[in-house]
Amino acid sequence: MTKLYPIVLETEDNGAVSAYVPGLPVYAAADSHTQAERAVRVILTEYLKAHPASRPIARVRVARVSDRAGARVSVVGVAALVGAKRSDAKARASRANGRLGGRPPKEATRRSARRKQPR
Repeated sequence: MTKLYPIVLETEDNGAVSAYVPGLPVYAAADSHTQAERAVRVILTEYLKAHPASRPIARVRVARVSDRAGARVSVVGVAALVGAKRSDAKARASRANGRLGGRPPKEATRRSARRKQPR
């Protein structure tokens, strides 16, 4: 089973780059982002070897700030960081279908399947 651990990289005022894993005592510092990523990867690997059952206790969310008509802040999932796109129509379908997500209702699926069949 694959586990995902968020890693935060921060550039300090002096140009040094700090890296850490929220919820775990895993920290690193280096002169560049590449070196900091490499260092935190090595430290996380060693930490997980010593503590194989550990899991991060942090829950990662993202604040999305809209600058239209005043600052509107909403808290969204980490998919926003990787650019997962969701149209307004898909969002409406997701809310309407509950657990089915953005899938269309079953009746619409049957109708479109009938139209696609060759006559």
